[in-house]
Amino acid sequence: MPGAFGKFVDSILTSKYNKPFPVTLIPSAIGYYLGMKQGERQAQVLNEIRALGKGDIKAVEHIADHPS
Repeated sequence: MPGAFGKFVDSILTSKYNKPFPVTLIPSAIGYYLGMKQGERQAQVLNEIRALGKGDIKAVEHIADHPS
């Protein structure tokens, strides 16, 4: 499509807002999943530290062997 109309159509088709739904959703879903996993791991480490503070080695081993 030559001319101004062709340029207009090309700008619409190549717009960052004209992407399929999964293309924009997948990075967000991956980031959310990784954030959740990191939060679970931080909670596990915190629980291990608390058990160590109480001197309960059995609890530390149990927490370390059974991640949430």
